[in-house]
Amino acid sequence: MTAPDALAELGSTGAIGPLRCGASLNDIAATLGPPWDIGRVSGRRRWPHLFSYGDVELCVCRCRLITSICVQTWRDTISLPDPHQPGTVVSHPGQLTHREIISTLEATGCRWQSVTLNQPPGQTALRTDPTGTAFTFRTEGAPEPLLESAGIWMSTHRCVPPALDAPDDGFGTATAAGCPSRSE
Repeated sequence: MTAPDALAELGSTGAIGPLRCGASLNDIAATLGPPWDIGRVSGRRRWPHLFSYGDVELCVCRCRLITSICVQTWRDTISLPDPHQPGTVVSHPGQLTHREIISTLEATGCRWQSVTLNQPPGQTALRTDPTGTAFTFRTEGAPEPLLESAGIWMSTHRCVPPALDAPDDGFGTATAAGCPSRSE
């Protein structure tokens, strides 16, 4: 699978392989191997926390549900998890163009529309239907807009943190001070 194909899958289904919002990090780790620990979203709280499989970044709630997926595509290569070899990533050529992404989305039957509201100078974006995946492009410094990132997120979910006596899952303490009981 190419990087544009994986991104079209994200745009049309809201997932890249088993990675999808609402999935359990523990279930994903059982399938793909342990993720890379990127760090805290906030300097004061352990949760939410960022993990990744290559350039696929996951924001994870203390209840271990994935609440957002963001694929960083601004690098020269894009590393995506290899579903056939847990714990490994496959590098793909980066510098994906607006035309290339639109062509791949349309080839898979994924509907999209341009996002014009609140776009800063030097940026353009599109959003897919029905998943709402956002594709953001840099319009400066290249002859054609280049994809910077693609992402999807949950607007809200009911957080049910692990029980205090639950065995350590290796991802850190779920009851860090200051964590809200509801994640939005």
